[in-house]
Amino acid sequence: MKDSTYYLVIAAMLVLVTLNLQSQPKKYDIKSSIIMYEMTQKVAGMEIKNKVILSFDDYGMKECRETYTEDKITDIYFSDGKNLYSLKPDKKIAIKRGAAYQGTEAKIEWNDISSDDKKMGRAKQLPRMTIAGKTCEAFVASLSGSSTTYACWNHVLMMIDMKSKEVSTLKKAITVDETTAVSAEKFKVPPGYTLK
Repeated sequence: MKDSTYYLVIAAMLVLVTLNLQSQPKKYDIKSSIIMYEMTQKVAGMEIKNKVILSFDDYGMKECRETYTEDKITDIYFSDGKNLYSLKPDKKIAIKRGAAYQGTEAKIEWNDISSDDKKMGRAKQLPRMTIAGKTCEAFVASLSGSSTTYACWNHVLMMIDMKSKEVSTLKKAITVDETTAVSAEKFKVPPGYTLK
C-alpha cells in the first residue's frame, strides 16, 4: 500500500511539473537579446528617421522598446512580464497600460499566416534574408495596393517594410547583441517618474 501511494505521489508531481513547463510562455526561441533598429518613415514628401532599441528577456515576455530621435530618447514602452507601461522621459511620466500577455512586440512566423491568405496569393513566402548577420525567414503580405514584407529570426522581427501609395515605413535591425545581459532595470519604472 505504501509503495502504491509513493508511486501516485511521484506520478502526480511529474504531471504538475509537466503542466508547469507547458504553461511557461515562450514567444521567441532565444532567451534574451538587445537589437538596434533603424526606422525610416516617409509621409507626403517628409522623411522621419528614428533609432529603436529592443531589449528582451524571458523569451520575450519581458521587453523594452526605446525610441530615439536624433540620439534623444523620446518614448519607452515595456513589459515586466505582467503589465505593460509607457514612459514619457521628457515629462517623467509612466502610464500603466494593463496586462501584458505577450511582451510588447508581436511574434512573427510564416506558420501564423492564414491558409486562406496563402491560397489566395495575399501572402507569399520569400527566400531567406540575412539581416544584421542573422538568417531570417521572410514573407510578404499584400492587400488593396499596399504590401508589407517581414523578416524574422527565432520569431523576432528583424525587418518590416510597409509600402502604400501615401506612406512607407522601413524598420530594419542593424545590430544584434546576444552576449550582453539585459538589465532588470529595463523592465521597471525608473525612480523619479509619476505613475498614472
